[in-house]
Amino acid sequence: MNLAAQVELITVPQDFTRLCNAVLQAEYGIDFLPIDDDRADRGNDGYLKSEKRMFAAHCFKRIQNQRLDHEIRSKMMGDLRKAIQLKMAGDWEIEAWTFLSNYPIPEHIARQVVAAGKESGICVSWSGPGYFAEVLQRFRSVREMFPNLLGNDILDRLAAITEKLESLAPAEAVVNWVPRSIQEQRALISQKPPAWEYLLFAGVLRQGKELLEPKWRDYLIRNGSRTGRYLDKGSARIYLHGIWSDAEFIAERAMSAFDERLQLEAFGAPGEPGNAELIKQSADRIVKSYEDLLDWAAEIRGTVFPEGVKRAFDVAAMAAAQPLTDIRSFIDRTVNSIDEIPARLAQRDPRPITFTLTLELTINEAVMAEFRKEVRRLRW
Repeated sequence: MNLAAQVELITVPQDFTRLCNAVLQAEYGIDFLPIDDDRADRGNDGYLKSEKRMFAAHCFKRIQNQRLDHEIRSKMMGDLRKAIQLKMAGDWEIEAWTFLSNYPIPEHIARQVVAAGKESGICVSWSGPGYFAEVLQRFRSVREMFPNLLGNDILDRLAAITEKLESLAPAEAVVNWVPRSIQEQRALISQKPPAWEYLLFAGVLRQGKELLEPKWRDYLIRNGSRTGRYLDKGSARIYLHGIWSDAEFIAERAMSAFDERLQLEAFGAPGEPGNAELIKQSADRIVKSYEDLLDWAAEIRGTVFPEGVKRAFDVAAMAAAQPLTDIRSFIDRTVNSIDEIPARLAQRDPRPITFTLTLELTINEAVMAEFRKEVRRLRW
């Protein structure tokens, strides 16, 4: 994975802001004025004095949003409007505006934003993951601030070593178990032993759950991701009234993985091979729903609310515990059941293998009763 691709994987806004500030300070020195991200900045994420240029930085908390044009357009146009307001109010001299992101900007959105800036006398530009990768390559001091971002030279060496080791390895063993790694997944898809479709499905579920264990542990200790959001009572009220919309959407997406038509396309009709990519997408849909629920609760816990209101939001985050446990149990049951298939197929006279895997998302009624009690107590 090259350096630009690694930048695209950043999903913590504070980490991306830190990267932006480090890169711009390395490029421009004291000519660049960083803005404190922990306070309301009115859309100003940095200012270049010599060019009268304002910066706006943004990364999505969910990587899949990088492909949603309406989300990108909404963010760019919203931040540009803030810059236009600051210029009109005379708070900042703004002749140029640069949007910093860790995702590419579609051409049709770019045209709209450039036109909107031109109407207000602002020259619009943007810099994406390729720009950050290029600056990181030039400034070693900046690279050392972000040890998780490996340079291309290191990655190339690792790739060469891996290729050499693979050339010396013995012949590939047949994978007829639930795969535990991407390499075993690839071997399974290539070899296609009996029931490989189900083994692949279970493998994607297990690997996804294992990768998310740190987030699960954070949830258990009620640790939230710092969002930098500080809500007043009015904003907290609006947030609270819509708090279940995202949770319901996440649950609906998880259940969509069991659509009969999609299952038939993924696993194939009896006697027909399945589609590996569709099988992985089906399992990923469940894993992603699990991650989104964890992120939903972490975002609530990472937001600062007024005194007297926080308890209601704490209880709302607690409500995720039951559906999260339901998904974890489903994954464990699925892996355990499918893991037995190869041994049963190896029997001399194997009986038809039948098993039913059902995901049912439930709610802890005691927690919901506590939430309703807190909402009544607030008396908005």
